[in-house]
Amino acid sequence: MNETDGEPDGACGLARFLALVGRLKSLRRTGWRDRGVPDAETESVADHTLRVAMLAWLTADAAARRGETIDPDRVLQLAIVHDLAEALAGDIPPYDPAALPGPDAVDARRAFLDQRHRRDPRRDAAKRTDEARAIQEMTAGLPAETRALVEARWREAADRATPEARWVKQCDILETWLQSREYLARRPDLPMASFAREIDETEFAPMLDELRAAVAAAYAAGEQDSPDMSATARDASQGSPSDRGVNSRG
Repeated sequence: MNETDGEPDGACGLARFLALVGRLKSLRRTGWRDRGVPDAETESVADHTLRVAMLAWLTADAAARRGETIDPDRVLQLAIVHDLAEALAGDIPPYDPAALPGPDAVDARRAFLDQRHRRDPRRDAAKRTDEARAIQEMTAGLPAETRALVEARWREAADRATPEARWVKQCDILETWLQSREYLARRPDLPMASFAREIDETEFAPMLDELRAAVAAAYAAGEQDSPDMSATARDASQGSPSDRGVNSRG
């Protein structure tokens, strides 16, 4: 395909876009590295995105089958692009990196990382600006309709103004907590308490809260290496959502 009427070559534009997306496979997530997870074990942004997408899609599909008003296909699209801008903008933690105590200040660093951090308005606005610019640069070579679709889905995920976007954000939080539990199972000394606090403070959709309870029950039962999710999900669904106390490990 060649350029016609000013339209970029579709194949070349897509090839460029995919090359940029590929950077997510080698971009290690900042929060884990700051917490002392070895580089060889630190997940990439692409690793995180894959499980968020699978989690969000399957739970949204199950919720839709229950009669909830949710579009699983739209959820999947939003999940795929929710961290797309990080290919160029980087993985920016909610805390100010300049405020993070150094590795030698062990206790202070742990106390800092165990807090639940929320990005202040100034840093949040700067992050959004940087990421919007990154999305525009990444999609610049795509055909107009494709570019519009990617940018629209990314904005929707970032704005969290639709049920599907809020579903993906909840899945983002849930997946990150799940990853923290997996790291803790191997390295129980890591400062991961902030993720349990975020889970405790997040209001999840019923389907997602059932999954959270099932995962928490599996870890509480010592099944973290290969939890029998069918059994724990059944047990958790018969109990009260107030069992979040099992999250306090770390």
